[in-house]
Amino acid sequence: MNLSSSILQGAHYFPDKAAIVFENTTISYKRLNDAVNCVASYLRERGIKPKDRIALYFENRPEWIMLYYGIIRCGAVAVCISSANKSSELMYLINDAQLVCLVTTENRFDNLPEDAEIAHDLDILVIEKDAILMNLCLADRPFSEAHVQMAECEANDTCIILYTGGTTGIPKGAMLTHKNILYTALNICYHERMSLEDRSLCFLPLSHVFANIHITNAIFYAFGTLLLHKGFDMDEIVSSIETNHATRLYAVPTVYIRLLNTPACHSRLRSVGYSFSAATSMPAEIVRQWKETFGLNIHEAYGMTESASLVTFNHRYRHKIGSVGTPAGIVEICIADNNGSPLPQGKEGEILIRGPNVMKGYYNHPKETAEAMKGGWLHSGDVGRIDAEGYLYIVDRIKDMIISGGLNVYPTEVENVLYRHDAVEECAVAGLSNAEFGEAVTAFVRLKPGSKATESNLINFCKTEIAGYKAPKKIVFVNDFPRTPQGKLLKRKLRKISF
Repeated sequence: MNLSSSILQGAHYFPDKAAIVFENTTISYKRLNDAVNCVASYLRERGIKPKDRIALYFENRPEWIMLYYGIIRCGAVAVCISSANKSSELMYLINDAQLVCLVTTENRFDNLPEDAEIAHDLDILVIEKDAILMNLCLADRPFSEAHVQMAECEANDTCIILYTGGTTGIPKGAMLTHKNILYTALNICYHERMSLEDRSLCFLPLSHVFANIHITNAIFYAFGTLLLHKGFDMDEIVSSIETNHATRLYAVPTVYIRLLNTPACHSRLRSVGYSFSAATSMPAEIVRQWKETFGLNIHEAYGMTESASLVTFNHRYRHKIGSVGTPAGIVEICIADNNGSPLPQGKEGEILIRGPNVMKGYYNHPKETAEAMKGGWLHSGDVGRIDAEGYLYIVDRIKDMIISGGLNVYPTEVENVLYRHDAVEECAVAGLSNAEFGEAVTAFVRLKPGSKATESNLINFCKTEIAGYKAPKKIVFVNDFPRTPQGKLLKRKLRKISF
């Protein structure tokens, strides 16, 4: 078993079909597979052995994908590091993952820590300074036709390491196996009805589980086409959808909000027949507005890095707004109390996960692995409930729950109310330190361009929709929010404010 077999099969069945479109370059499945073979052969020549850990530290570009599958083809482990990380963060990750090799680009090289700060020998490859890697994407670069033996890996061998975001503590490397990723890719293709005619947009970082597994690995498993971008640029993305006839839009809530609030672009999105959101909770009101505007549901799933993405899926044929769907395939979920005991249907508790998609563990962190996998279930840290039809609803993160005046308040519930106000474009609710309440429910709000609303307007609006103790005590108007490179809002930075 080897994850890179999907690229080999694509080259066999559809050699001339576009696998990747990036800027003005189109790369066929045969070209991609030849490049993957070239990388695997080159790494072996440099002494890379099966199970060695090799990091990719640079922005989205075709070489990232070629190197990723080349590392995996030779039986090594691809360690995916966010290109946004700086020197001190890199030093931790390099040492934590015990890297043998790191591949980067000239524009990221200066971020690497000094050799003295690295606890072991590390081979560093800079694409622009390496004759083999620099030529991977050149159309006239001939590749050797010699067959490269693909490493035969066990199903439970570590294939990639994806680091958790680190928003709640020190990042940990989730070890995802060949079985984890191949099962999830199959699961996504089945539930999303993905086909080889599909063209999936990808502007999210390839180092993140959403872009890495849910978008990239799934579209290659279906032998479709990946429309790859370095990042999100509104004009560029809209133009790409129109020019490249994107059929599948994968984005985070912020992007859907921006598209909704830019009517001039709506007619240019006609090729999109499927829209999906992940990485953070999608407000139900935005789903309703998208459906009214484009006639499409925004499909959602529940998943996390440790579950190789997909756990549940909100269906093509029975979509419920506000839910993240039912368990996908043979994945199991359970709602449990603080002791890990199952709760009755409808009760709120921690979401536990079990299935062939669940990680092997955290690399080099046995204590944290044991804690996360207590009782044979992955403990998500998320609060949820399951309705009578088996649909899962995310209530909130356990860590995000606000205790105000001794009463529990879930920020997501308050945010959903605020999104129903005509003037609110985006919002986030957090509990801030307060002498009277312990934690005060505080809403950070960005208004739609040209709209007006006062603090009292929004607080009173909330009080008409939810219990008074849940309504914000204070509204803070902002121009933007602190975010991760994946677009996930960083509430921990909002919580540092006090009043």
